Amino acid sequence: MIKWFANLKFRYQLVTGMIFITSAALFLIGQLSYFYFYERNTNEVLRRARSSVQMAGASLSSQFNSLSAATNHLLVKEPFPQMIADINNYNFTGYAGYFTSAAAVTDSFLQNHDLVNNVLVCGDDHIMFSPTTLGISSHFDQLLPENIWQYLHITVLPTRYSIMFGKKGVIPVSYPVSSILSSKNLAYQDLPDLRKVRFILLIDTEQIRDYFNRMSNRYTYCMYLADENGQPLDITEKEYPDAFLPQICQWITDGSPGQEGTVKAENEDLFLTMDRIKFCNLNVVHMTKKSALTGDIKELRSFFILVWIACFLAAVLLSLALSGLLTRNLRVLGTIIRNINDKTYTKRREFNHTDEISLLGVQLNQMYDTIQLQLLQIKDEEQKKAMAEIQMMSEQINPHFLYNTLECIHFQILNGHSETAEGMLESLGKYLRTTLSFGKTLISVEKEVEHVISYMEIMNRHSSDGILLETKIEPSLKDCKIMKILLQPLAENSIRHGFGGLVSGFEPVPPRIDILISSAENNRIRIEVTDNGKGIDIEVANACITENSPESQKHFGLSNIQKRLKACYGDSFHISFLSIPYLKNSVIIELPKDI
Repeated sequence: MIKWFANLKFRYQLVTGMIFITSAALFLIGQLSYFYFYERNTNEVLRRARSSVQMAGASLSSQFNSLSAATNHLLVKEPFPQMIADINNYNFTGYAGYFTSAAAVTDSFLQNHDLVNNVLVCGDDHIMFSPTTLGISSHFDQLLPENIWQYLHITVLPTRYSIMFGKKGVIPVSYPVSSILSSKNLAYQDLPDLRKVRFILLIDTEQIRDYFNRMSNRYTYCMYLADENGQPLDITEKEYPDAFLPQICQWITDGSPGQEGTVKAENEDLFLTMDRIKFCNLNVVHMTKKSALTGDIKELRSFFILVWIACFLAAVLLSLALSGLLTRNLRVLGTIIRNINDKTYTKRREFNHTDEISLLGVQLNQMYDTIQLQLLQIKDEEQKKAMAEIQMMSEQINPHFLYNTLECIHFQILNGHSETAEGMLESLGKYLRTTLSFGKTLISVEKEVEHVISYMEIMNRHSSDGILLETKIEPSLKDCKIMKILLQPLAENSIRHGFGGLVSGFEPVPPRIDILISSAENNRIRIEVTDNGKGIDIEVANACITENSPESQKHFGLSNIQKRLKACYGDSFHISFLSIPYLKNSVIIELPKDI
């Protein structure tokens, strides 16, 4: 990954870095915000839940205590003491007469207590009295299917629904009562040898639920009333199945007033807060699901995702623009360096700003100028050195050739061949004039050909049977400048190595040297020196033009030509060989036309 990033262009590195930094920052902000708001919401919900259950507990405790006191006052009023005593003693003679007077007393009681839907008085043989509903005894098993006679204390039973009260639910509160007329006392217990009696208040469930709904907040899953065993009283399992879980009931049973905690349900955590009511050890329970707390947080997370997308796009666009601005001068520097490498940096690029990259460009220009100046100095020195070497090698005269020529002239004079001696002196003069040429390195093609002709004239006068020399110059090339003393060493090699050792008059073919100078492709001059001698050992010839090879030390002529061409033309010349013995043996040299 690091290697991949390091190989990217700078602008893409900048884009990638900006995207990474933006994404990392937004991810970190999103996560911190999520945890912060989650904790804040949780604390706020728990605070509200604590406040709600405390207020609800205090309010319901007060209402139930008030209701219990009102129930006491109700039960000591006639006809309830006599009615309870008659039921205790299995006396039913006056039961029907109690209805009118009991209804009058309970009407006021029901009007003063909105929580109470109805009251019931019943004995253990299911005979029931209700001042507001006739025929209720026939529905006793539906309304109270449990064994209410087992509860020896005041007991609040879970909510239930009955056709007697329409769709409204009721919460029965069972009072075990016994009346002893002789002492005019009312006991909330079952006395021995007496028939059991229950006074039942039917609390309106909707009133309780409306009260809890008003005390709830938008995060509340359920707020309900539970008995001392943790069983919900005012809700049904169909509505709120989580409230009936065994672990929830156990948490309430084992808890203490003001307790808060978290219980793990099947799918998620439930936050619970409870407070205890003194009446019958009832509990007000507030329940919140974790999903309710995270609902707003999820919206916040979605918001951060949208923000991240927007920032991602903005980061891409801004980083591209910024990278383009920052890398503009870098691209200019790259272009300058590329042009310098290609040797095409002719128009200087000026940098007018004072930033680091512009200063680097200015320094690059200064360095380029310094290097160019140094290169010019080096080139000038090398050219001077090369010219000196060319001059030195060009002016090397074979002493044997000069000695033999002078001896031949002397011999011709002694023999009275003054015309022959005069011609040899004239040819030698032309030859030396071109060889020395007053320090010049380049001469015209025409002068170079005249030089080799003078040489061949001298060589042919040494013997009666000369070597035929033919020269052919393309007319447009006569005035072109080439390195001097280029053809003579090649002609000398043809004589020495091509025709050397052959008996005059017994050669396979008459000796001949042809020099052809013509134009070649790419504005070059092609020089071909051909003889019909014994042939060229091409391997040895190639070795002769290779620097520092043993062959180049033995064959001075070709080596000298190669070194002088190298000094004069650099690497822009080419030498090749072709050999067909006694037919065509050629040395081919290609040179640039203009130097």
